[in-house]
Amino acid sequence: MSALYEAIDRHFLAPESLRRIQLLARHGRFEAEGWFKAETMYVLDSLAKGGTIDGWRANVPITENTKQRCDFRVVTNGQPIWLEVKTLVEPAKAAADMGFIGKGGGFLDDLVKLLRVPDGDRAVLLFVIPRPAPEQWSALLETYQRRIAPITFAEQSLIQAYPDAVYVCKLALKEMF
Repeated sequence: MSALYEAIDRHFLAPESLRRIQLLARHGRFEAEGWFKAETMYVLDSLAKGGTIDGWRANVPITENTKQRCDFRVVTNGQPIWLEVKTLVEPAKAAADMGFIGKGGGFLDDLVKLLRVPDGDRAVLLFVIPRPAPEQWSALLETYQRRIAPITFAEQSLIQAYPDAVYVCKLALKEMF
């Protein structure tokens, strides 16, 4: 998964991507998630063509008998990785209203959905714009963890390694029990 995450960071931290991210932060709050998903498709397609990953699909049913879909199913070294993409614009405001967690396509809904996948790793790519201060982010994640318990996740990235414009947070979903 490290090659996948490194490629994602390379793409989104490139100067041209950072300029677009800053524009989204100012004007495109509601369009941001769609843009991040489309750009992730570009990264995955490039990785598949280059042989870094075995393949990928978008908008994949999590099981044969369900309507629920996952944003991406990536196969690397023969193992699936189920990947949801979320965005959090202006994290300070999100901390105040907690709407990000709520029902109807919220963060919690995606975590519950990921718990239902039958095989492989489960992760969330959370694009946070702009990048919050590390102590603010830590407090926000603690609040999220409390609100969604017993579901839990582990942060796989370090906020200090990212520029002010964006934090590409990688969260690995953990089993509930």
